[in-house]
Amino acid sequence: MATTSLAMDKGTLLKWALSLVVPLIVFWALPVDGTIVTTPMAMFLAITAWAVTVWATDIINDVAVGLALPVLYIIFCGVKQQVVYAPWLSEVPIIVIGGFALGKILQDTGLGKRIGLTCVRAMGGSFVGALWGLTLAVYIVAPLIPAVTGKAAIFCAIAISLCEALDFKEKSREASAVLLAACLAVMSTKICYLTGGADTVLGMGLVERVVESKTTWMEYAYHNFIPGTLYTIMSLVLVTLLLPSKVDRKTLQPVLEAKLRELGPITRDQKIASILMLLTLIMLATDKLHGVAAGLVLILITFAAFLPGINLLNSAKFGKINFAPLFFIMGCMTIGSAGGALNVTQWVAGSLLPYFHDQSVSSASTMAYIFGAAVNFLLTPLAAITTMTSPLAELGLKMGMDPRMLYYSFAYGLDNLIFPYEYAVPLYFFSTGFIVFKDFVKVMAIRLVLAGIFVSFVAIPYWKWVM
Repeated sequence: MATTSLAMDKGTLLKWALSLVVPLIVFWALPVDGTIVTTPMAMFLAITAWAVTVWATDIINDVAVGLALPVLYIIFCGVKQQVVYAPWLSEVPIIVIGGFALGKILQDTGLGKRIGLTCVRAMGGSFVGALWGLTLAVYIVAPLIPAVTGKAAIFCAIAISLCEALDFKEKSREASAVLLAACLAVMSTKICYLTGGADTVLGMGLVERVVESKTTWMEYAYHNFIPGTLYTIMSLVLVTLLLPSKVDRKTLQPVLEAKLRELGPITRDQKIASILMLLTLIMLATDKLHGVAAGLVLILITFAAFLPGINLLNSAKFGKINFAPLFFIMGCMTIGSAGGALNVTQWVAGSLLPYFHDQSVSSASTMAYIFGAAVNFLLTPLAAITTMTSPLAELGLKMGMDPRMLYYSFAYGLDNLIFPYEYAVPLYFFSTGFIVFKDFVKVMAIRLVLAGIFVSFVAIPYWKWVM
C-alpha cells in the first residue's frame, strides 16, 4: 500500500512539474522582440500552455481553470476585463443553459429512454436493427441537447440495459458493438446541428468573432446536415461490419417489448415534453423567418417548462442541473477573445500561412482535418477548439476562402480518435467495462482513415458547392 501511495505521489509531482515547466519553456522559447511578438503575447501563450497542460494531466478541476483563465489574462497580459468577459454576452452561455435544461426534462420524464427503445423496436428488432434504432434515437435527440455528455449518459444507460436484457456479457463482441454504436451515434450526430454539442457552439462562436458575421442554426444545418448524416451512417456501418453478431430477431424482439412495457403507457409529462421538443425543433429550423436566435429559443422553452399546467421544471429540479461545465466552456472562450485582443491569433495564422502556401481550398481543408485528428492525442476537443479555431479562421481569411470550411474539416478531425482517453464521450462509454479495448481501437482507427477520405471526397466538395 505504501509503495502504491508513493508511486501515486511521484506521478502527481511529475504532473505538477510539467504544468510549471511547459509554460516556462513556451515563454522562453518564443522570439519576443517587442514588435511582432510582445511580452504580453508570450505571457498569454505561456498561461494558455499551462491551462492545456493542467487539463491534460487532470491535476486541477477543469472548471476551476476556466474560472482562473480570464483573471490571469487580466493580471499578467494586461487584457481589459470587458474583453475577457465579452464571451458571456454571446449566445454560447444561453445555448448551454437551455440545452442542459432540456436534457434534464428528457431524463426526468423518461422521454429520452422511451424514444430510444421505440426506435430500436421500429427498426425491426434484429441485432443490426437495434444498432440502427439506437442511432436513430440519438439522431432525433441530437439537436435538442447541446450537452454531449448528457446524451452520452442517456444512451449509455439504454445500451447497457439492452445488453443486460439480452444477456450480452461484458466485453463480448455483441456488447462492444452495442456500446460502440451508441457512442459513435452520440459523437457523429452532433456535427449535423449547431446545437448538437457545446463544443460546436463554442467553435462557431469563435469563427464568428473572426469573420464578424453570424451563422444561423438553419444555415449551419444546410452546410452540415447531409454530410453529417452520411458520416453517421458510415460510422454505424463500420461497427456492423467489424463486429457482426449471430443473435436472431426472435431473441431480441420479446426483450424490447418487455422493456417498453416496463415504461408503461406514455405519461402526461412525456406528452407535454414531446410537444415542447417538437416546438423547439420547429423554432430552430425556422430561425431565419422569425429572427429568434437558437439560444433564445432554448431559454424560452426552458421558461415554458416552469409554467403552471406544464410543471416539467421547478426550483428543485432546476437546482439539480449541473451547470459547472458552463464556466469551463466560457473560460475556454476567454482564450479566443484574449488572444484576438493581443493579436496572437493573427500571428499564429501568419506563421501557419507558409505551410498552406499555394494550397487549394480542398487541400487546405484536408490538412485542417489531419491537424484536428493529430492534436487529439494531446488536447481534449474542447481545448483544441479553444486554442486552434481562431488561428484557423484567420488563416482562412488570409487565403481568401470561407474560414468555416477549415473549421468544419477541423471539427471532423477532432471527432476522430484511436484511444478512449482522447475524449470524454468515448471514455464514458469505455469505462462501463462492456467494450473490448482491441475492438474499440480497431473500429476507431479504421474510422479515422475513412473519415479523412470522406471529408476530402464528399464533405469538402459539398461545402464548396453550398457555400
